[in-house]
Amino acid sequence: MIIERIDDYLKTRPRDKRYTHCFHPSTLYKPAEYLLKAYFDGDSEGDYSSQRLRVFDNGHDVHKRIQNYLRELGILREVECPVENREYEIRGHADGVLEIDGKKGVLEIKSINSRGFYGLFEPDERHLIQANVYMFCLGIPRGVILYENKDNQDLREFLVTQDPKVIQPVLEKIKLVQSWISTGRVEAVNHA
Repeated sequence: MIIERIDDYLKTRPRDKRYTHCFHPSTLYKPAEYLLKAYFDGDSEGDYSSQRLRVFDNGHDVHKRIQNYLRELGILREVECPVENREYEIRGHADGVLEIDGKKGVLEIKSINSRGFYGLFEPDERHLIQANVYMFCLGIPRGVILYENKDNQDLREFLVTQDPKVIQPVLEKIKLVQSWISTGRVEAVNHA
């Protein structure tokens, strides 16, 4: 009775559309062919189940709560900081910008389950790429990836610095996709 109403509501609730004709930092770990499709389609994942939408909402709530803690501590300078680079057509939002002891850093917040959390001894490569893209675009050479275990709210942080070995292959992949677009190879790649 209630679950059906929630599911129906979630399926019809308006969603923010992702920007098109740009590259989103959260997807830049994916293959070039995916990035090409996402460039034109925006949210190329398609429609989500009600359960998946609840997972997204839970993640957003984790972000808001942690951002609030950091704001109250006086170290969060910006929330949902716009990220843009025109040359590489990157567009998105970093979870925040911190300032501790006079040094700025990019904040990336992730919530994961216990299985992933307790096996995490370094940042997940996808998240490291995303944080590096934010650092590159914002001109901030450091950051922190903060993980929360969504099963028990344990926290784990990884301090990261912008790494050319991480960011350079991403920028090269973007340039490849841009060349496909500018030379009209889009149709050939889409049908491959």
